[in-house]
Amino acid sequence: MYAELHHDGSTVLAVNPLDDFPALVTTDRVDTLAMNPLAVALLGDQTRHTGLAGSGHYRWFMDPAERLVYPEETHESHGRAQAVRLRAALTTGSAPRAVRILAELRQRGLEFVRMWELQEVARYGDCKTLLHPELGRIDVDAQLLYTENRAQTLVVLTIRPGTESHSKLQPLAVIGHQQLSP
Repeated sequence: MYAELHHDGSTVLAVNPLDDFPALVTTDRVDTLAMNPLAVALLGDQTRHTGLAGSGHYRWFMDPAERLVYPEETHESHGRAQAVRLRAALTTGSAPRAVRILAELRQRGLEFVRMWELQEVARYGDCKTLLHPELGRIDVDAQLLYTENRAQTLVVLTIRPGTESHSKLQPLAVIGHQQLSP
């Protein structure tokens, strides 16, 4: 991962050196800041979302399409993890935006309210099964590298070589986010 500083003062993050693995950079509110091409091919372009929908916490509870990436049997666990991560975001420098997300979810998300009231503060287990619309189930391990203040995370998805999931990822590396079937 590297950052390019442009003459106008803007910064662009890039994760190109991690081309062999899907990789993305997220904030503590699960806003996706950057993705490498393999991550876009696997997950879709998560950087396109704006406003409250920029937050993965918000999308998980408010946008049914967000759940299509995960098997239904993992939705409860994933939702609880989203509530835990939002609770943690309330303690960082991004708290004002996290407070807005929390307020909106408390008003409109019955499932979120149930999970929020569990008052969980930690959830572990970064092995995930993703559902690709054309390739099906792909098992990944998420390697998380945090900035010192935990405001940003580099997420690298690794797949065990020689597995069925690994063989499914190979075509994505070649074709990118183009559709496999007409």
